[in-house]
Amino acid sequence: MKRLTLMAALAAAAPATQAAPLVDVYAGGYSWDTETSGTIASSGNDDIDMEDDLGFDDTDQTVLFVGVEHAVPILPNVRLRHMDLSDDGRNTLIDPVTFDGETFTGDVISEYDLDMLDGTFYWTPLDNVVKLDLGVTVRRMDAEVTIRSDSFGNAATEKADETFPMGHLAVRANLPLTGVYVGGEVNAIEYDGSGMRDYSARIGWRSNFLLGVEAGYSRMEIELDDVGDLDSDMEIGGPYIAATLAF
Repeated sequence: MKRLTLMAALAAAAPATQAAPLVDVYAGGYSWDTETSGTIASSGNDDIDMEDDLGFDDTDQTVLFVGVEHAVPILPNVRLRHMDLSDDGRNTLIDPVTFDGETFTGDVISEYDLDMLDGTFYWTPLDNVVKLDLGVTVRRMDAEVTIRSDSFGNAATEKADETFPMGHLAVRANLPLTGVYVGGEVNAIEYDGSGMRDYSARIGWRSNFLLGVEAGYSRMEIELDDVGDLDSDMEIGGPYIAATLAF
């Protein structure tokens, strides 16, 4: 449903900008080729390695975004971004692991699903050859991790629902007369033993006819300390390529 809402926003962007010439709308989507590493655990149990124990590897993730920038200094610009991050792994355990009170050994199948919706509210104190954005990202995360045994039929699931207010910093340098730009972005917060951080570096090109392309590398670190009985020290990262629109 969130993805459909964002797609509807993309479709509505062009008419909205025609009615408000001082408003710029940008949108896009990308395929993110990620590798998952790190650990997960349920409260009171030992850490489980997502690669060595559960067999998680590379997978493609989907990200969609739409943003609005305007000429009113006191009001923030706004960007919405939806990240649908999920993967499954298979492995044969030699040593048993315990998750949510269930002990697993032998052949196991594991899944994680991280549904994240960001609302980024930012101001642009510098906007010429170099563009600087400062603000806050409010991230709603719905997380679910499941481990199932192929050998014995038992299963366990842990969920974590959390909203993170994160500091936001982005910078972009435009190469004059070429449409080419380079930039990066950071969103981060640390509190009570938990933390959420993501970093990206990018290079892109925008034409004079709405369309553009962008390539980069993005990395996300998710540290949860007893959030909904779930602990994690996960890292999800890899290259991406995006199609963009700017009105």
